[in-house]
Amino acid sequence: MKKIFFVIVLSLFVGITLYSQDNVSVLQLSEQSIVRIAYIDRGDVIASVPQVKTIEKELNKLEDDYEAEFIKMTRDYESKVKLYLERNKQMSEPIKLARQTEITELETRMSMYKKRYKEEIEKQRKELYAPIEEYVDNAIRRVCEREQITILFDQGQKPIYMSSQCIDLTVKVKVELGLVTEISL
Repeated sequence: MKKIFFVIVLSLFVGITLYSQDNVSVLQLSEQSIVRIAYIDRGDVIASVPQVKTIEKELNKLEDDYEAEFIKMTRDYESKVKLYLERNKQMSEPIKLARQTEITELETRMSMYKKRYKEEIEKQRKELYAPIEEYVDNAIRRVCEREQITILFDQGQKPIYMSSQCIDLTVKVKVELGLVTEISL
């Protein structure tokens, strides 16, 4: 069984040739199919889009508003805990229990509020970035079609190894989007 598997794998690799053409990694499987491989730093392209600064300001303002409310809740919590610690020896058991319950409920409310506002900010981030990501992805597709790229890797994903023969399409996509001119290449 191992010999059959080895023969099949070996025969597959015999038909595959890897070579470089025009500074693009090319994997030739046969005379008719050529695989051109390139990479891009999609995050760098997205960060170069001018609207991103406006989106980040909007998200920072939203986060500041939520954080200001959380700070008010924290002060209220700290005040109640301090008051409880100062007076708990003079309190009757039912009042102590009521204050402890009140503090515990406030802790729970604060925790839920922080979780919800983080989720809301992430939701807003996705909604605001969606049109920009679509805009960039469309430009990436156009450049890949023009350059006849078969496989495109996102360099932001940190590949384990990348040959120097693989080309970077980041600048070409920025040119496609009008973010840089070809002169600045």
